[in-house]
Amino acid sequence: MQFNYSFEVASLLFMLLILIHFMAVRQFPTAKTRVFRALLIVSIAECVFNVLSSIGLANAEFVPQIVNEVLAFVFFAFEGLSLLMIYKYTVVISELDPKQKKWAALAGLIPAVFFYVFLLLTPFIGFYYYFQDGVYHQGRGANFGYFYVMLFFALNFVMLIARRKVINMRERNIIYFYTATAFIAIIVQYFNRTILLSSFGNSVIIIMVYLAMQNPNDLLDTVTGIGNEAALELQLKDALGRSQEGTVIVIKIRQYQQMNMLFGTENGNMLMEEVGQYLFNLGGKFHVFRSESDTFAVLSDKGHYRGIVKSIEDRFAEEWRIEENHILIDYAIVIMHYPKDFKSIPEFFGIKSYLLSAASGSAVKDPIETDEKMIEGYYRQNKIEMILERAIRERSIQVYYQPIYSLQEKRIVSLEALSRLFDEELGYIPPSEFIPIAEKNGDIVRIGEIVLEECCKFLSKHVLSNMSLGIRSIQVNISVAQCMQQNLKEAILPILQKYHIPSSMIVLELTESTAINAPVLMEHHMKELGNAGISFAMDDYGTGNANCSYLVRFPFREVKIDREMTWAYFNNETARVVIGNEIKTMQKLGIPMVVEGVEKLEQSEEMERLGVEYIQGYYYGRPLPEMECLRYIRNFNSTPEDYGR
Repeated sequence: MQFNYSFEVASLLFMLLILIHFMAVRQFPTAKTRVFRALLIVSIAECVFNVLSSIGLANAEFVPQIVNEVLAFVFFAFEGLSLLMIYKYTVVISELDPKQKKWAALAGLIPAVFFYVFLLLTPFIGFYYYFQDGVYHQGRGANFGYFYVMLFFALNFVMLIARRKVINMRERNIIYFYTATAFIAIIVQYFNRTILLSSFGNSVIIIMVYLAMQNPNDLLDTVTGIGNEAALELQLKDALGRSQEGTVIVIKIRQYQQMNMLFGTENGNMLMEEVGQYLFNLGGKFHVFRSESDTFAVLSDKGHYRGIVKSIEDRFAEEWRIEENHILIDYAIVIMHYPKDFKSIPEFFGIKSYLLSAASGSAVKDPIETDEKMIEGYYRQNKIEMILERAIRERSIQVYYQPIYSLQEKRIVSLEALSRLFDEELGYIPPSEFIPIAEKNGDIVRIGEIVLEECCKFLSKHVLSNMSLGIRSIQVNISVAQCMQQNLKEAILPILQKYHIPSSMIVLELTESTAINAPVLMEHHMKELGNAGISFAMDDYGTGNANCSYLVRFPFREVKIDREMTWAYFNNETARVVIGNEIKTMQKLGIPMVVEGVEKLEQSEEMERLGVEYIQGYYYGRPLPEMECLRYIRNFNSTPEDYGR
């Protein structure tokens, strides 16, 4: 039988070129890479023996029959193995769990066992082929070989359908394409068996996979030339899948954005390249990654990570020179161990983000190494995120009200609305925990809307109908995220109108950070809402960079002295002078002051002596739920002189 092996020769050339490029370019040693390498080598071997066997058969009068028998046998062996490797590659990209992997392996192993049993019997019973008088003939079981091929294409297709939510669209399309192409090649060869196309089908698969799914450039950071976040994810996924133990050292450049602004993006990239090259030389080519623009990661075994960390600290203690610039990098280091600290990629990225937030907010440069308490903190944060999401969805966030006492009128005249979060399992979750989480994920806007609406309900139901209660206004905190909205007025005024609340009864509290994050937009909001009758109070005055310049620029009608500053006044002589002068300044400006954190009678008396208008603190009332607050105000305002005695 004469075979046309032209397509096989062309396919062999293509696959050899890919093999040369594959070996020359740095490949990350992941499970995908290892399976692809095996697939490539097996497919080349199959093609080589297919061509050699065809040449031998075409020259049967010169080639001994035993040689042709061996060549045919080896070709069939590699053909069966190449199909198994294609299926295994599909299994790898499907990201199966251990139990699913066992079933997938079994699904591929069963037909492979039958194939090789029949192959081993072929020299004796002529199942796939036989030789008669030196001439090659297809055996009565030759069609089983075609069935074997089609079976593996079917398994690939089933795997693709079953894991369509895991396999990305590009990979799915590639698998669809090469399955269809290879299927057509097999059909053509089935009806014209002298044309050899099996390796052609394999070469199409290999070319498509290599260009789109095994492209090493997809795993390299374009600035530094080291691995990118996708490469880090693949390496960690591979290590976790093989139950390896190791350590991830994460280095965050704290002032990355500032450096780009100060020295320019080009110099900033040069600096990142220098840092990346240093870490590359320190950690090795498959162990160093730039996971984000300002973050690097180094993979190490558990026995050597401390030495790597020490080397990094020593180098970062020195200046980096870029052009004429000498730069001392401010950095944070986080150390995580796997699989002790994380057992999946989402866990890794979540814990990394959590720890880097903690490290970035700390002035201490000592590396943060994960411990049980930190991991618990991360999972608690995740739980709070879910609790918060449910509370917003079900509108179960509670609003407590803290009284504000007038030193002139000797009665409670106002309230501050404070959000509270409770859970059956965790109990009371303090605002210091859930507010930063809400600010980070954007839920703070919805919380602000819920709190404002609850305040309006409270005023409508209990205050407007009972003005003798003496409550003239409620102070509501407004977040940076809310102020960044272009339509803040449209988000606030309809709620007041819905419950018929006079605008003068709502005071919006802004912190310094809210004012300085979007000053032009904030001026616009304050003008619009001010024209509608809503007033603004500056909260936490005396902390951060808050000073009189904000009072000059923004139309605040009230200023609140932070609790820490209040206590500093009574414990520190310098603070006493500073705060005393601030109070005098506010009096000259005619801006009323609310002093927070008053918990003792003598503190209240001192503030009254200084001419402060309003007091807020535990001495005059803790934050209380709606009905308890109403009872407290009635009792307090009826006998204020007896309170606290």
